[in-house]
Amino acid sequence: MSDFFDRISRPGFILALLGAVLLSFSLKDTLVSFKPARSFDTVLEEGAAAGDHVAGKVPYLLDSFATLETWTENKSTNSRTPAKTSARYYVLPAGEGYVGLSVRSTNFSAASDLVDQTYAFFTSGTAPASKLELDTRVVPMEEELAELFRQDLREYYDLSDAEIDAMGTPLMVEPRAFGTIRAFCGVGSAVLLLGLIILAVYWRKIGKIRAPKKARAAAGPEIG
Repeated sequence: MSDFFDRISRPGFILALLGAVLLSFSLKDTLVSFKPARSFDTVLEEGAAAGDHVAGKVPYLLDSFATLETWTENKSTNSRTPAKTSARYYVLPAGEGYVGLSVRSTNFSAASDLVDQTYAFFTSGTAPASKLELDTRVVPMEEELAELFRQDLREYYDLSDAEIDAMGTPLMVEPRAFGTIRAFCGVGSAVLLLGLIILAVYWRKIGKIRAPKKARAAAGPEIG
């Protein structure tokens, strides 16, 4: 066993491990990013499924059912603004049911305007003009958010438990920085490959060094 570990290059092992970690965080989303993107209009008409890539302008949006708020404080002005990690979760019509839509702090204003314009559309017939454009993936909703989502559908949309259950696992449409994710995937692949090459070269090098010693040991002591 000690011979095995002696033939493992530490730099190669670390690089391979680092590459594997980067891939574990980025590979799945990278595969989603290469799928043909469905439009939000298509989601509105046909619904969505986990693993979908959805991009474009959101046509309609209903009220938020949950908020995750983190803040950035400015000590010089004694003020604070929502951090980039803040998110609001909205109800998005999808086919014959609903899904959640995650909106980051940079799009809070556009999302709020779109909600107001969506409800105004119900009475005036004027299509919403607010531009909320997102590049997203569709994933199963986290259980804590799913419970808030179901509760919102019961209380504000008058859906029964049977109707909610018929919609299946609650889904979340969430923005992703696919360009950055692809970059991480590329770097992870390169680092993993480099690590494996170093491991292989070092393994062979140590093997060649030790082979003559093993041969002499197997031949036994010389008799002179």
